[in-house]
Amino acid sequence: MLKLRSSVAVIVLIAGVTLTAWRSGSTPLPAMRVVKSRSCGCCAKWTEYIQKAGFTVTVDNQDEFTALKRANGVTKELESCHTAFVGGYVIEGHVPADLVKKLLVEKPAGVKGLAAPGMPASAPGMDMPGQHYTIYSFDAQGHSKVYAQR
Repeated sequence: MLKLRSSVAVIVLIAGVTLTAWRSGSTPLPAMRVVKSRSCGCCAKWTEYIQKAGFTVTVDNQDEFTALKRANGVTKELESCHTAFVGGYVIEGHVPADLVKKLLVEKPAGVKGLAAPGMPASAPGMDMPGQHYTIYSFDAQGHSKVYAQR
């Protein structure tokens, strides 16, 4: 029994150290795939921003990817100009990097991804301050709720 308790304590300690290290940035973030239009400048700016935040990014330029969005729970109401995939989650649009990292650490039950619908002017990659916007979490069926406001 004592041996089992010691093993559990070691596992909990390792998990805590790993989570703390990831939050501090010493553990690499998972790779991200960004699907976007080749001609979209704000998508390119968001991709650069997310790379500067520590993500390794591969870009998949596609002319049409609405079906990909719908297959991953992104409804028309949640839709933006690019879709990213990271750590098993979908990131739709100009979602701030700190919220992506928070999602990856917290892993909230039932959440498929985060979305910043439309193209909010003050969001990363758009970079025109002054407009407040909402970031939503959503499930695999596209049901959404407010995750954060900026």
